[in-house]
Amino acid sequence: MKAMLFDMDGVLVDSEPIHFKARKMTMARYGITIEDEELYGYQSTPMSTFIAGINKSRGTSIDADEAAQFQKIDFKEAFDNFDLKVIDGIPEYLEKLDALKVPMAIASSSTPELIREVTKRLGITKYFREFVSGYEVEKPKPDPCVYLTAAKKINVDPAQCIVLEDSHNGVLSAKAAGMFCIGFRSPHSGNQDLSTADLIVNSICDIDPSKFFKGAN
Repeated sequence: MKAMLFDMDGVLVDSEPIHFKARKMTMARYGITIEDEELYGYQSTPMSTFIAGINKSRGTSIDADEAAQFQKIDFKEAFDNFDLKVIDGIPEYLEKLDALKVPMAIASSSTPELIREVTKRLGITKYFREFVSGYEVEKPKPDPCVYLTAAKKINVDPAQCIVLEDSHNGVLSAKAAGMFCIGFRSPHSGNQDLSTADLIVNSICDIDPSKFFKGAN
C-alpha cells in the first residue's frame, strides 16, 4: 500500500456532537424534533441528502437550500462553543505514518472551511497533503467520488490506498472506490454497519501501520 486516506468527523476528531446539535437547531426552526438515533443514519451525508430524508419521513417540503443556509448559522454557533478533542490514538498514528513517509489526505463530507478549521485547531494540518470535501465533488458519500478525487490529488492508484472510516456510508464509499477500508468503531458514531470493511478495529491503537506500509514513498 502507498497512501492513507482519512474521513474526519468521528475518525480524527470527536465532532459529531457539533453536527448533531446544529442539525437539531436547524430542524427546530421548522418545528421538527429529531433524535440522535435518526441522525446517525445521516452520518457522512450532506445537508441536501439529510433534508430529502426528512421531507420523505415527515411529509414536509423543506427547501434544502434554505435549510443549508440556516445550517451554516447554527453550525457556527455550535462549533464556536464546542471543545474539539482529537480521537484517542490519532496523534501517535499520524506520527508513525509520517515517519514511514506515507502520503496522507482527508476525504470528508464536511465543508472545506470546516476541514481547514478543525485540522488547524487540532494542530494536525501538517500531516496531510490534500483535503477533499464532499461539497467539492459531483456526488457525496456513499458515492466513491470523494475518495477517488483524493487519490488522484496525491497521485496514488486507488487500489494502493487505505481508508480509515467510522460510518456505513463512508465504508461503502471507500469500497466503491476500490480501496482497502479499515472500519473504526468510534464511540462517537453510534451503531454503524461496518460489515463491508476489510478490517474492523475498536481503537486506533489497534492499527499497526508497519503491517501495511514499508516506508519511503
